[in-house]
Amino acid sequence: MTIQQQIAVAYRVDDSGGSLAKRLLGAREFGVLAATVVIFLVCAVGADGFLAADNLLSVAQQIAILGIVATGMTFLIVVGEIDLSVGSLHGLLAVELAWLVTKVGVPIGTAAPLAILSGVLIGVINGLITTRFKIPSFVVTLAALAALRGAALLLSDGVPIRGSRNETFTDLFAGSPLPNLAAQTLWMVAVVAIGAFAMARTKFGYDVYSVGGNQSAAAGAGIASDRVKIMCFALTGGLTGLASVILVGWLGSANPLTGNGFELSVIAAVVVGGAGLAGGTGSVLGTFLGAVITGVITNALVLFGVDGNWQQVATGLLILGAVMLNQLVARRSAHGLNA
Repeated sequence: MTIQQQIAVAYRVDDSGGSLAKRLLGAREFGVLAATVVIFLVCAVGADGFLAADNLLSVAQQIAILGIVATGMTFLIVVGEIDLSVGSLHGLLAVELAWLVTKVGVPIGTAAPLAILSGVLIGVINGLITTRFKIPSFVVTLAALAALRGAALLLSDGVPIRGSRNETFTDLFAGSPLPNLAAQTLWMVAVVAIGAFAMARTKFGYDVYSVGGNQSAAAGAGIASDRVKIMCFALTGGLTGLASVILVGWLGSANPLTGNGFELSVIAAVVVGGAGLAGGTGSVLGTFLGAVITGVITNALVLFGVDGNWQQVATGLLILGAVMLNQLVARRSAHGLNA
């Protein structure tokens, strides 16, 4: 098999033409869509008030931050890496934003971009350590998880910090620009749309799939694998920063414990959405559906009156089930290629 053929196999999205929908959603993601519809119907029938407009809008608002961070994580997992520090980073950047505004006196219009850039910088650092020292990203970001959480606690003295009361800032990130539709939801839709297009239609997306699917073949084709991975780490950090800015605008304060365990929900959304932890497969729209599934199940548990601790159980089972299903699909695909 030539390098070009290996790259073609590594490239997840069918580039033979067809509609944009077919390019954005592969067979796995259509399966996730079917599962989403089934879960939605079950909740609609079994949970009183699930179909109420206010409840559905609330679900959309609740998954907004998850959807934004999971979009970045999709690129990272597809390229064959992972970031376990996004929960701690989410908390640190929220604290940083509130601290800059209330303790230092930095204008919110400057502090918000600084928080996002800090996320990008930390992502780049994680990427550089992973690629330059050949340390598994699991180990690098596990260490970052602890370090960043400690930094958030140190910066805030372990207590919540009140954020900006700037009305323009609040309206931009937590207002309702459209009737009954929260700004958080619109931010998520924008990020998902741009991310889906970038992954399915741009050279960067092609490089991500190629590196994740077959790094040796990608290197042979002239793709700078380390650079692509670092860019994915930076993207994940930047989107985590955006999520932190939105959170502070929404809540009006920052808690150093924000995001504790959040990384599991993010990874669950990506994996449930059809991405394989080995890299090379997945899509942003699949991840969005995964976020919807996790949000709907969480909401249904509340409506059913189930103990909130079961949410963690449900998340764990979702990850396990999705990984098992992805393994079965991968084996069938490999068998089909070898047939």
